[in-house]
Amino acid sequence: MTTISTLQSIGANLAKAYHKEQKALRTKTTKMVFSEDSFDYELGKLQSEILTIENVKIISKALALDYGINSIDRRRKSEALWLFSNHSNIVTWLRQNPKKRFTSLTALQRAYSLANKPKEEASTQEEILQIEDKSSEVSNVGQSAKDEPKVQKKLTASDVAFETVLALDTHGISKEEFLFALKEQLELIEDNTQLDEVA
Repeated sequence: MTTISTLQSIGANLAKAYHKEQKALRTKTTKMVFSEDSFDYELGKLQSEILTIENVKIISKALALDYGINSIDRRRKSEALWLFSNHSNIVTWLRQNPKKRFTSLTALQRAYSLANKPKEEASTQEEILQIEDKSSEVSNVGQSAKDEPKVQKKLTASDVAFETVLALDTHGISKEEFLFALKEQLELIEDNTQLDEVA
């Protein structure tokens, strides 16, 4: 029978191996993003040229077959095109944020998109204030029980899971793709939390 100390030792060794692997992945992804000779950059460049030459907005399966890239995963092609199209902005962003390193292009793309999401404009905030001002006016004319504001109930874990399954079905995303993306996002959150704790 295995002892507790043996299991703890195995666990500690696995944790060290995991952290070493994650560090290697972050280094590999960073080198790949900065290099214009990387597979992903070259794949993105090829796709960009195909789109221009063929004068289309999306590379169909037939075009992918014609240009020999049909066997490459669809998401990988999409990420590569995104990398090529935004390369200078991504490199600048990474240089401005030297502590941000990612284990995959998927995680980088998600973090970059969140970081560069447009901020709410003042006009939107003014509209919200105007709506709030109107809601403070009280009028008894024509009000009924149906006019009362609806209170949104707090979602349970089961509710969120159900909504997620519906969204996956609506957007044609497989369970495997979703679980992979979810795992990456959870790791990204953990990485960012660890970086915040260190800083």
